[in-house]
Parts: sequence; C-alpha cells; structure tokens
Amino acid sequence: MSAPSSFECRTAPGALLWVRRGVELPSEANSWLQSGATNLETLAGEACGKGRGTARKIRLGELEGVWRKNLHGGLLRNVFGGHFLDVERLTEEVVVSETLRAQGVLTPKVLLAFAQRRGPFWQQHLVTEEVSSAETIFEVRDNPVAILKAMELLESLFQLGFWATDLHPANLLWQAEDERCWLIDLAMCSFLGRPLNPVERTARLHRFRRYFQKHGGSIPDGVTLSPNR
Repeated sequence: MSAPSSFECRTAPGALLWVRRGVELPSEANSWLQSGATNLETLAGEACGKGRGTARKIRLGELEGVWRKNLHGGLLRNVFGGHFLDVERLTEEVVVSETLRAQGVLTPKVLLAFAQRRGPFWQQHLVTEEVSSAETIFEVRDNPVAILKAMELLESLFQLGFWATDLHPANLLWQAEDERCWLIDLAMCSFLGRPLNPVERTARLHRFRRYFQKHGGSIPDGVTLSPNR
C-alpha cells in the first residue's frame, strides 16, 4: 500500500518509515530505517492514555505526540503479542486516519509510522498527535452534551461506511473546552464503501451500549439504538 501524499515514505529491506510532511526528526530519516525503534525509546517520555498496550508521550521537533506499539487483540494477543506477518495493519491505519480527517472527522493526526522486521515477524509503531485535556466518553458518561456529541459522531461514521469491530466509549475522547468528540484507535478499521445498513448499525450500537453496562453498571439515557434521532 502506497503512502498518502501527506507523507514521505522511506523503505529498506525489512523496514518501512512514513513521516508526515513537515514533521522534524531529530536525526536523518534514513538512519531511522536501521534504528527507528531505538530512536523512539530514546525520545519517549511518560506513559499516557488508556487502551490496548502502553502509550508514551513523545516530542518530534515542535510537535507533541503519543507513541504506541501495535498489538494484536483478543486471543491472538496471547500468542503473537506485537508480532505481525506484514505491515498491512499499520499502513491501513494511516490511510483510514487520513480518509476520516478528509471527511471532517476528528481523529488524531498521524505523525509517524514505522515498521521493522525482526526474524519472520514485523513490529509496528505509530506516533499520533496528542489530544490535550481530553477524557474518554466513558469517563464523562454523566455529561448529556458529551453523549449527544458522541452519538452524532457515531452517526457520521456509519454514514461514511466506517467499520470497526470493537467501537466502544473508551475509543472516543471528549474535549470539554471546545465540546468536541474525537475518534481514536483505528486498528483493524476499514470502510465498506457504503453506509452501514440498519442491521450493522444496530450491532455496532449494541456493543457500544454493552461497554457502558459492563464497565459502568448502566447505560446513559442518550445512548440509543438510533443515533440519528
């Protein structure tokens, strides 16, 4: 898969690096193809955020970002952890992010994507811009405005044909100051090429509601099975 036009692409045997145009790396880009993972470890700061795996703050030039290593989900995580057969998941995540942003969906800008082969497997790294002063929709579930904005975002995503197997309230961030809702964690997401049909929408919303019930004990009033009503 080729890099979007907003990225510079560098490759070498067993390594792939996509850097957003305008992002400053602290060392020459080609050197990252040999030591990108080490460079990230050197630059990384404190742990932050929630979700699959540990995310750490990182600075690239004047930009503050969040770095995480891609991990498998579910049962595969116990078997393969962060080892992948190829770079497809990483590159698809970047493309999905750029597509959503072009459609006006708030999702963190990808700053850097790096993959390196270790033996027969690949390890994948992603650096995205930091969404400051934000909480997950699950954390602000008692805020009716946040819930309303989250449901509006879900409806927009369904209309775009966005498909996520595990879209839940901890994957949406709420910025109270601007009353804005962001989508994060695009791993294993794609587009169907058409709006989701009623059955698909209902299934996604059932999972969304079930997260509130399982982890919070109740479902907020505004989280209905018809987000556009």
